[in-house]
Amino acid sequence: MQIAADSVPERDETVQLYDSVGWSGYTNDPAKLMRSLAGSHTVLTVRDPTGRLVGLARTISDGETVCYLQDLIVHPDAQRGGIGRELMAELLRRYDHCRFFVLTTDHADSADAQKSHPFYRAMGLIPHEEQGMAAFGRPVNR
Repeated sequence: MQIAADSVPERDETVQLYDSVGWSGYTNDPAKLMRSLAGSHTVLTVRDPTGRLVGLARTISDGETVCYLQDLIVHPDAQRGGIGRELMAELLRRYDHCRFFVLTTDHADSADAQKSHPFYRAMGLIPHEEQGMAAFGRPVNR
């Protein structure tokens, strides 16, 4: 499987991928999801040998000092096959020059975090509080 850079996938396959991981907050408004992808700094995709979209990563960035990893998604059928690691490694390479490379994820006690937090740590990311930093945001508007 090969990473394709800066290609926004078709609407139906994008919705299917986001739905496959339960991210209905995005798929409740597919037009908004597609606008968000179009407005992203970088969009990376991965397809299986049949052409099915199985991975996607997107960033929001100024391209110089900060990169915010907004989405990193691998279809459940394709998880644990190295796709997420390849996507993350490519983003870390592309944004190596940026001072900040950050993401926001579920609380450590959530079921999703039990899988994602060890992965992010294995990729060299460290929680804000362990770096002596804090992150702030308004409550999630679902």
